[in-house]
Amino acid sequence: MSSPAVTIVLCTYRRAEMLREAATSLLALETQLPANAAESAETFDYEVLIVDNNSPDHTPQVAAELAALSPRVRSIRETNQGVVHARNRGVREARGEWIAFFDDDQLADPRWLVELLTAARSRQVRCVGGAVWLDLPAECDRNLSPMVRMLLGETVGLDSARPYSARFTPGCGNLMLHRSVLDEVGLFDPAFNGRGEDTELFMRMLDAGIAGWCTPQAIVHHRIDAARLEDAFLLRLARTMAVGMAADEHREWGPWRYPLIWLARVGQTGVRLLPAWAAARLMQDQEHLIGARCRLLIARQMLRDGLPLLFRRAPASGSTPSSTITASAES
Repeated sequence: MSSPAVTIVLCTYRRAEMLREAATSLLALETQLPANAAESAETFDYEVLIVDNNSPDHTPQVAAELAALSPRVRSIRETNQGVVHARNRGVREARGEWIAFFDDDQLADPRWLVELLTAARSRQVRCVGGAVWLDLPAECDRNLSPMVRMLLGETVGLDSARPYSARFTPGCGNLMLHRSVLDEVGLFDPAFNGRGEDTELFMRMLDAGIAGWCTPQAIVHHRIDAARLEDAFLLRLARTMAVGMAADEHREWGPWRYPLIWLARVGQTGVRLLPAWAAARLMQDQEHLIGARCRLLIARQMLRDGLPLLFRRAPASGSTPSSTITASAES
């Protein structure tokens, strides 16, 4: 096929059948833009670039079957382990003017790419993202708290389009960049392999003056299995999320204002988070209780990590931002 408008980089590891379903959803995408958003034509073309990150299962066979099924699909294998290496390989091999990132445990809404391209052109930006909705197990009838939904990757509280910022950053599960952005700021940093690489890249974009927007109409569904709903998994996820968040705040606010932010977090923990935990425990509200425990764990970790930063008079460098806070409007 000729050079497509968009290359969808679909990284995968050891999820052969989920890969098949993810790619199938991508092959069903609509390609007709609204008349006022089209430039030279009303339709666009795209390719799906599967990057197999050295899977030990039958992923290579599934990728080959998908490539044989549709000329839109290409498959390559990246032997350097880690999602950053896989994404960077995908960027290098991409043929599209735009590069969209997608995960193997997701399903795309049919209008996903149309909405991303429409937002990019209407906002005149080179970075666009969308909403992530949870796809829970069929037998799950739980009313998950907003905190738990956010931990699992859902875009919480996104009612209308809004710009990305240092406190609201895009995640690679639903992100599209113009190729020129990566030419300017570079690829994903391998030092952040699998944790915070999307946030670190966006911080470089902000430093370069590159704006981005998020539109709730560009939807992907994040598939959640029962194991990810267990309390132990959620608490581990919260602990991972908290790593580097204090250093991020120190970088954002600077060494002179950060002590005020740290003290405000102490107050928030005592006045808001602890009472919320106590109320949920008293009422035996298990959904809000696990959410409150996760919030307390994050706050405690941020206070502990932030304590030595109170005495640092130079901005923290080399921090590890947490990717799990990306694209969530939850404060």
